[in-house]
Amino acid sequence: MDKETSFLMQCLRSVGHEADDAIDFLKNQLRTRFQPRAPLEIVAYRGFGNQQKSTLAGRVLAYRKPLDSDIESRWNNLQQSYRRFETDEVPNVLIEAKVDGARYTAISDDEGYFALEFDTPLTKNATRFKVALDLPERSSEHSTTEASVFVPSANAKFGVISDIDDTILKTNATSILQMMKLTLLESSRTRLAFSGVGEFYQALHQQHNPVFYVSSSPWNLYDFLIDFMALNNLVEGPLMLRDFGIDESKFIAGSHMEHKLAQIRKVLLTYPKLPFILVGDSGQDDPEIYATIANEFPDQILACYIRDVSGAARDREVEKTMKSLSEQGIDMLLVPDTLAAATHAATRNWLSAEFLGTIKQGVDSARIEVT
Repeated sequence: MDKETSFLMQCLRSVGHEADDAIDFLKNQLRTRFQPRAPLEIVAYRGFGNQQKSTLAGRVLAYRKPLDSDIESRWNNLQQSYRRFETDEVPNVLIEAKVDGARYTAISDDEGYFALEFDTPLTKNATRFKVALDLPERSSEHSTTEASVFVPSANAKFGVISDIDDTILKTNATSILQMMKLTLLESSRTRLAFSGVGEFYQALHQQHNPVFYVSSSPWNLYDFLIDFMALNNLVEGPLMLRDFGIDESKFIAGSHMEHKLAQIRKVLLTYPKLPFILVGDSGQDDPEIYATIANEFPDQILACYIRDVSGAARDREVEKTMKSLSEQGIDMLLVPDTLAAATHAATRNWLSAEFLGTIKQGVDSARIEVT
């Protein structure tokens, strides 16, 4: 990028940031003046931690009555999508968390986001615990929200870090138009999961191995993704998405690669003694991201499974990355379907071979439907 283009982009970011701030300020002023007692809601994202410390993030928004999610139509889905992205965030609000009798606080930022860090309570054999969230200075506008924080079992042998788009959820992320059509006009009920992926993750999970989901999708899609995962029998686990706002350093969204690298590093540093399997797809930068992580944390990466959703030219690039990792003793597999990844995992005793039959049935039935 030349200096003139760089300067222009910086100017656009600055103008966009100022316009975004002005709109948010006006909305907050109008809400404060005309709806001073309007209810607020805390959208609490799943947190995670180790035996010492845990973290939990969320967002404070002006409450809006949800649409009837039982109405399945493209118009209703489009309305739902609009409401997800057209949020009224509430800045500068005090959030209080109660954890095992202790109190922790945070302040929501300009976009309504907040983050909390606290001591992990002593919970015998529990893989999650609850946190009560309140707005002590706005108690008349909000009732207590309960959040979940995940802590790996002492019996965990490894963890799984998975991408979402085109890894578990059919998205067509390589085509902007197709991706937007699916995102805006379909619901969590009508969106398709890749065949066998729920059974595969459950087999890896084994009731105690943690699963984390890292994606460049915006936080606005959090509720949609939670519903989609529940409907498709995917293992419950923390989601690490990103903000699609405008500030001085990013326009619409920050770097896809840097976001995912930062979140994966955070997970690995939280559990330095736990090895991980990384699962992604070939459509974007997952192979390169996972190779970078494997170079930084070679002792914590067991294998990388890359779903092949790209053409021959991209596959050749991925194969070069695979060869580089192979020289370090780390398997990166470019797999055509979930069964191929599960078969490799079974040979390494990361899952029981008895699950392969169920996964194969799901993959085979999907092939029959396509033909």
